[in-house]
Amino acid sequence: AVGIGARLLYHNHCKPTNENKMMSMASNRLMAATARNAARQLTKKAKLTSTATRFSSTSTVASTAPRSQFRNPNFVLGIGSGLLLAGLHSATGSANDFYDYRFKSPKDADDLASFYGGEELMELYCVFPIVGQIMMRSATFDDTGGIKTQGFPGTMEVNMVFSDDVNEDTGETDWFNKRERFKNTLFGYTLWDMVINFGFQTKEDGTRECYHAGEYFHGNVPILSQVMLLIFKIHARWVVWSTEHHVNHYAFSSGTTDEEEEMEEESRANMPLFLLKNYAWSDLTAMLFGYKEGDLSRKEKQPSFLLLGGDDAEKDELPFQKKAIQIRISEDIEADKQAMKALSSKYCPEDVKKILARRATFARRRTNAKQEVTGDEDDVTEDEEAAATSDVYVMATELAADRAMRRMTRRPTRAATN
Repeated sequence: AVGIGARLLYHNHCKPTNENKMMSMASNRLMAATARNAARQLTKKAKLTSTATRFSSTSTVASTAPRSQFRNPNFVLGIGSGLLLAGLHSATGSANDFYDYRFKSPKDADDLASFYGGEELMELYCVFPIVGQIMMRSATFDDTGGIKTQGFPGTMEVNMVFSDDVNEDTGETDWFNKRERFKNTLFGYTLWDMVINFGFQTKEDGTRECYHAGEYFHGNVPILSQVMLLIFKIHARWVVWSTEHHVNHYAFSSGTTDEEEEMEEESRANMPLFLLKNYAWSDLTAMLFGYKEGDLSRKEKQPSFLLLGGDDAEKDELPFQKKAIQIRISEDIEADKQAMKALSSKYCPEDVKKILARRATFARRRTNAKQEVTGDEDDVTEDEEAAATSDVYVMATELAADRAMRRMTRRPTRAATN
């Protein structure tokens, strides 16, 4: 700048006028360019300084943010509650062998197999008739022969398979097992999945032991899983008590008096109302005035088997808990699915429903007769077919019994061939 000023003074006083003007213009342009370059340099330095300052402040905030969040009691409480809920759900939201109730019964083996393989158990399982009506009102078959019905909440899939074995020496059913799976989904997501087993087995001393056992319960939604698991445990205790009361006192009264048959039906269809009608009032009056002759509540006043309990170490292994039987049940499930898929691929849905109705009716005839009946599925009348399709769960139960009987018939034939 000093040099430029000196040159301007020289040219303004020592040179002709035109040259002075030209030099003055060139000097002005040079000075302007120099000023612009200086301004650019200052701007760059300012930007670099600002960026460094921002980076330093951001690093400081980022390094101090976690500390400040962990100092926030609400943040700490939220993290702790989430971890506690996850741990609680992992420990209590699922369970294997979540109940195992057993009782002895003097009834005939074939009668017990008919009871556990029929609709009578479902009536006791639903507790109230309206529950069964609500569940089965919207029930439909799927492609594998299972049932889809109203869930809690959402949609519930029900699949069942029957397995049994016959004692070659006595010709009676040695053991019978009904495996039923309930899977509840909501918008395609599985809320809970449960498998339970019903049946009986003949022990070495010849006595028959009936059992209700929860194989597993897997829940995927916290709180809901714990609530449903608790409900099913309480429900299982009621079902096994009502089943023992019905089977050992009122079931299988066919051919007896009309009064006994009526008692059997009332006991099976609505056990709470039956107890209230025949036991609650008589127990109350007996407490005040003493027992009257003929009171039902006076008969066999013994502690419930649920209260007596028993040593878990003395419990024998149930049929479905044995490895060989588990493999057999898995094969039965797969065979049932393949049979249903083959039927669905060959016929339209309406024809499949008619065929299933005929098989279910034929299975009911065979179960009621307790022997091999004559005729075939084509002999089923339209009225019987309509009655069979009125209750999808009953129809599925009879079909499962029919498939089990078909497998039981085929097994000795294959063994003899081999």
